[in-house]
Amino acid sequence: MTWVDGAVLAVLAVSALLAFLRGFVSEVLGIGAWVGAALAGLAARPSLQPRLEPYIDPPWLAGVVAGAIVFLVVLVVLKVIISVVAGLVQDSVLGGPDRALGLVFGIARGALLVVVAYIAAVHFIPATERWPEAVLQSRSLPLAADGASWLVAQLPPDIRPQLGLPPGSAPGAPPGGQAPSADDLFRPPARNRL
Repeated sequence: MTWVDGAVLAVLAVSALLAFLRGFVSEVLGIGAWVGAALAGLAARPSLQPRLEPYIDPPWLAGVVAGAIVFLVVLVVLKVIISVVAGLVQDSVLGGPDRALGLVFGIARGALLVVVAYIAAVHFIPATERWPEAVLQSRSLPLAADGASWLVAQLPPDIRPQLGLPPGSAPGAPPGGQAPSADDLFRPPARNRL
């Protein structure tokens, strides 16, 4: 086990703990709040930008400020609503299952963060011989590679080449160039490569 494995375990543990404390409802609605606020900011930008252009130069900056203002206002309002709803759920009979599902959600989110970090590393530092030895020797590398191959295989075909991660090409990736199925992620060969 290397320090990279420790970092991966820390990411998983922190994500799981935070989601356990907040609960599943709060976590899912929180993601929805960020998405909703972003969509509201994008939708409101064209109508607000002309009103801000006389005060903010250049015009593109007025558009950014308009979108950011709407984003922040909508996010704060949605977070207040989520806080009330999540409090009601946690104080009810559903509090225990909400926290248990939150724990599972947190582990999945942590795993997704690790896989996305792996994809970014392969994309920005494709010469894996330049990767630190601790990364190449980590026990979590094969699992991250399997997860990345599976995740990239789920993307539309026109996006896959832009990520620079063809199945089987990255260190720790499954042999044969095949992206693993979801079942393969929990069976050999991934576990045998630990």
